[in-house]
Amino acid sequence: GCSSLTSITIPNSVTSIGQHAFHNCTGLTSITIGNSVTSIEFCAFSGCSSLTSIEIPNSVTSIGGDAFSGCSSLTSITIPNSVTSIGLGAFRDCSSLTSVTIPNSVTSIGDKAFPANAVQEIYFTGTMEEWFTKSFNPNRISSSYTLFINGEPITDLVIPNSVTRIENYAFYGCSSLTSITIPNSVTSIGSGAFNGCSKLTSITIPNSVTSIGVDAFYGFSGRVILNSSAIVEEEYSRSKYSGLISFFGSLVYEYIIGNNITSIGNYAFHDCLSLKSITIGNSVTSIGSESFSGCSSITSVTWNAKNCTNRCKLSDSPVESFVFGNEVESIPNYCCYDMYKLTSITIPNSVTSIGESAFEGCSGLTSVTIPNSVTSIGNGAFEDCSSLTSITIGNSVTSIGDWTFRNCYSLTSVTIPNSVTTIGSGAFNRCFCLTSIVVANDNLKYDSRDNCNAIIETASNTLIRGCKNTIIPNSVTTIGVDAFYGCSSLTSITIPNSVTTIESGAFENCLYLKSITCKAITPPTCSSYTWKKVDKSIPLYVPAKSVNAYITAEGWREFIHILSNPTFTITFVNWDGSVLLRLTDLEEGTTPIYTGATPTRHDDEQYTYTFEGWNPDVVAVTGDATYTATYTAIPKTVGIDDVDACITHHKFFHDGQIYIRRGDKTYTITGQYVE
Repeated sequence: GCSSLTSITIPNSVTSIGQHAFHNCTGLTSITIGNSVTSIEFCAFSGCSSLTSIEIPNSVTSIGGDAFSGCSSLTSITIPNSVTSIGLGAFRDCSSLTSVTIPNSVTSIGDKAFPANAVQEIYFTGTMEEWFTKSFNPNRISSSYTLFINGEPITDLVIPNSVTRIENYAFYGCSSLTSITIPNSVTSIGSGAFNGCSKLTSITIPNSVTSIGVDAFYGFSGRVILNSSAIVEEEYSRSKYSGLISFFGSLVYEYIIGNNITSIGNYAFHDCLSLKSITIGNSVTSIGSESFSGCSSITSVTWNAKNCTNRCKLSDSPVESFVFGNEVESIPNYCCYDMYKLTSITIPNSVTSIGESAFEGCSGLTSVTIPNSVTSIGNGAFEDCSSLTSITIGNSVTSIGDWTFRNCYSLTSVTIPNSVTTIGSGAFNRCFCLTSIVVANDNLKYDSRDNCNAIIETASNTLIRGCKNTIIPNSVTTIGVDAFYGCSSLTSITIPNSVTTIESGAFENCLYLKSITCKAITPPTCSSYTWKKVDKSIPLYVPAKSVNAYITAEGWREFIHILSNPTFTITFVNWDGSVLLRLTDLEEGTTPIYTGATPTRHDDEQYTYTFEGWNPDVVAVTGDATYTATYTAIPKTVGIDDVDACITHHKFFHDGQIYIRRGDKTYTITGQYVE
């Protein structure tokens, strides 16, 4: 504590500077250390706050703990190449120390050896290869610094091919690094190796890397390209430090999965809260069910996986853009499940199958075109796409799964191509706005005969899906399971007399049905589930002679108002108003048939008459109607050999025709008149 001491020279005979030798010599400004000194012991110069510089001779091999701590005026220090160890807190609280030179000889540096918030530059006098052999923590020198190797600042780091391991904390806090290139020779990256390298924007992890230490890239906020199958494919346990977040932290905004990766481990990206963009490589075939759980910020996905067949969910993310690569062959189950912000999707021509619930809950989608390459659409693939107004189904699709388009409330039309051979249960349930259903004419399994706006299974004459504009053809014998399920826009339905069976749920949840007309004499077989949640107080019109049968029939007897169908009278009259035939008790929709004698009309002096038809044209009954017989009038003709001999003053022309008059009768002339 000799505060008046200003300078000191330690002779060459001294080999060690002992503990507290010059402790708190606050006036000491200059020190000369002899070339025989090999060690500077604990607190030897601690508290020498006026000391601005010191030259440590090449003889020194160790610097003890707190040897220069509190030398607050010291601005730089050069450690000679003889030093192998720097003790705990050796230069602690040297608040003006901004530059440190470390030789290759140093093998250990004690904790808090340098003032972490003061040192801005670290100079290493060895080679790049030698730096990678060091296991000490540069953070014990500085938490943010520029690294110089052989006098050159390290900004674009190219790691030599001779390096196999990047030691723990090798570049911890190296804020000058803007890029790193890791060669395929590297197999492991130590804990904290690049922690705090704040200017890095992109990191590529090669396939050679099999292990990465905790917080190796902690604080990194750029793009990570992952080619290491060992890292990505690992099944991480769910814990605070599970998954890639334990290596890269939670600030990474983009991950790119390399094309050599075949699987993504469970919880691999768990809780990567800042992740906005993910690219899946083309070789990925398996993705863990919780791989992206908690990734609440993903807005963009590029999907290149050709055949990823397992369950994959990104439903925690507000994805706005999902792009499929041109080599994708199958879209896996739940691929875009519940991506409610997704407004458009392009399915490339390479895709042959769309998995279960692949786009379920994509409520922002408005239109989808399924290319001709696709052959199958999985169960619920587009279920709950409530804004979907247009769907184009490619002409190679053979199967449409159960519930595929269920709850597509805005869908207005659908066309089933000729390739489709299977349509699953409830495929179009609750498509409230459907007004047009068309089946291609050359489809061998299904049809929409008579422009009925429905899908009919041709062989069985079973109507499997209808809409609010459906007119059930008289050839249909069965109305299938859930055929009109959830068709809330359906207000009335007429069931023709050909129908013998109405299956479970056929009209379930048709909440706004106001009337039912069934023309079958024998009540079609049905159950209470056929009309579940249909208002049973609405009128049910049936043939008059079958009212009692409907009142007792299962499925029908629940209706309170079972009424006889309204009937109408159709009258056929002749040209003069005389009644030819009157048909009574005809039900609506029946086409009247005239069964009387062919109508006739007597000739008059100028014309003969031939029955032509009825005015107006006969159509299905909608109310009382009268049809009047119509005729074609044919002028009478006569042959005369010598017109002039018979009549000399009564020839005349009209509309290009020659006429003659004999007495009070007028005749046309057959043959050619010669003047």
